Amino acid sequence: MKQNIQIRNARPEDNAEVTAFAFEILRSLGVEPDPENIDYALATFGKEREIPLSDFAAVDGELLVGSVILKPITPFIAEMTGFYVRTDFQGQGVGYQLIKTALSTAIETGYEQVVLTTNRNMTAAISLYESFGWVRQNKKPENGADYLYSLSLRKSVQQACATDYHSVAIHGNL
Repeated sequence: MKQNIQIRNARPEDNAEVTAFAFEILRSLGVEPDPENIDYALATFGKEREIPLSDFAAVDGELLVGSVILKPITPFIAEMTGFYVRTDFQGQGVGYQLIKTALSTAIETGYEQVVLTTNRNMTAAISLYESFGWVRQNKKPENGADYLYSLSLRKSVQQACATDYHSVAIHGNL
């Protein structure tokens, strides 16, 4: 992972830059962004919302390089959405750090489960999700995505979130 990448809470001024690179990634995968529906949380990244969400930005200096959003579904279930990493920063641990931050926040908040939906073309993201223990469900998502994944926040996941990235990468403990 690049040493100068920081994960921080999103700010309203992050919105335009994050949606620009996220929507570009979606289009490159043959998916047209839908900011009124499935991509609403992303389209409002960093902004005030009726239901508060946890938005996180990965930054390299002043450059926004990634995003992730944790959205409450029920008092015990959250959805992870808006997970994007700029193409030139993929494969460098940025996505791992974003997911680790989202899961740590979910655990601290008391969620027992985190779900996500994704498109079949997002193969690198799917591999990362599965490395954290997300399991693809047999149910088709209602939001138009291809896959629904679910992760139970068991003690082993909590331990993995507390583990150093390099230790996990070297020892394969996820």
